[in-house]
Amino acid sequence: MIGLSKPVAIGLAALALVLVISGLIYGSIREIRSMVTEAAENAKALSDQTWTAKLEKANAEVNKKIADQAKAVIQIQADAADRVYAASQQLEELRKRNAALPDGDAIGLSRDRVRMLPD
Repeated sequence: MIGLSKPVAIGLAALALVLVISGLIYGSIREIRSMVTEAAENAKALSDQTWTAKLEKANAEVNKKIADQAKAVIQIQADAADRVYAASQQLEELRKRNAALPDGDAIGLSRDRVRMLPD
């Protein structure tokens, strides 16, 4: 050796061993932290995907219900328009029949006009 005494050499060797062990422990801690961080990020991503899928499913169901209601409204409007048209046609027919009766300028209800009234 270069003239180091035995206790100094043992101390330096022990110091080197402590530094190597400290380095290994530090590296292990960094690796564990890295694994924990990665696991947390993966869990968060999975949770986000799960909630996104649930929200998309719920939105699709709501949109389907809205579309079904819109179809029902259109059908109701079409039925109402048909009824209004039928009623106006019936009224027009009644007016024509009333005008065709004799004594159109008479006051009051005649037998023929009473027969035109709905049951």
